[in-house]
Amino acid sequence: MAFMRDERGATAIEYTLIAVMLCTALLAAWPSFYNNFLASWTNAGDVLKNAVKVP
Repeated sequence: MAFMRDERGATAIEYTLIAVMLCTALLAAWPSFYNNFLASWTNAGDVLKNAVKVP
């Protein structure tokens, strides 16, 4: 019965579940973040390209 009262592993499991939930949230938000990030760099590149055009 000592095994049933031992709660040392419970903290590790709780931290693992928190880490899994955090990773899931980050992966769910990644496509939106990546597309906006890529669009901003593409826009910055276009602005620089137009600013450096030789007439």
